Amino acid sequence: MNRKKMNEFLEKKNSIRKNVRQDENFVWLNNADLQINPRIQRKLSPARVQRIMENFSPLIANPIKVSFRDDKYYMFDGMHTRTALSGLNGTDDFPILCRVYQGLTEQDEAKLFASQFGFSEPVPMGYRLRALEVAEDPDVLRFIKATQDAGFKMVLGSHSTENGYIAAACTAYKVFHTLGADDYTRMLKMLHRTWAGESWSVTRNMLSGMARFIKMQNLKINDFVKAFRETTCQEIKDEADRFRGMSKDGAYAAALAEIYELNTSASLQEVG
Repeated sequence: MNRKKMNEFLEKKNSIRKNVRQDENFVWLNNADLQINPRIQRKLSPARVQRIMENFSPLIANPIKVSFRDDKYYMFDGMHTRTALSGLNGTDDFPILCRVYQGLTEQDEAKLFASQFGFSEPVPMGYRLRALEVAEDPDVLRFIKATQDAGFKMVLGSHSTENGYIAAACTAYKVFHTLGADDYTRMLKMLHRTWAGESWSVTRNMLSGMARFIKMQNLKINDFVKAFRETTCQEIKDEADRFRGMSKDGAYAAALAEIYELNTSASLQEVG
């Protein structure tokens, strides 16, 4: 269908829709006109798209949610449904029913994306954090600043195994709330100064274990660095494996406590 015929078709469908419910801002748009903001979208799941295609019913499908901003239509909810419809239609050029919002900023769109629950599949926490960063959520911005103040970086919604980056952003965010900003930053400084930001030192297990450990031990940063500077990743893992029957974070906390006590005692004996 060429663009002129598509526009005529959409005008006819929209006039019918408006006559039915003038109070609802539902509009038929050309799928090819919908824009995606990569800063506030999750990674496309081919498996989920396939499930939607196999079980699609127009009676239960949710309309695509769109923000009309800067003369463009930005989709912030419905990416998987839209992709499934492209597959079912065999083209990207087809009419699609959208609920259009006007007057939203990019920050507003990010907040709406991050809060998707209900009948939509919940947005994974990593993507929610990335969207809330775009939305300039104060709590998330404090979390990012506290992480950066300790010498680490993170890319929300994606994973990096490079040294100096925290891949386990969701775990880090939980620890941030468990410890508070000051103790969270202090904990990360311990890890960064001891192992120079090596990626293994800020895995999910290490972050959770460290959070428990420093709640048990009110350590100064220099004391931690001194006790662990010769300790390797494998030594911590081997020690944690000894605590069978415990949760991973509990096992790592216990392992860190054991190694700290052992290394501190050895240092005192050398001084003596």
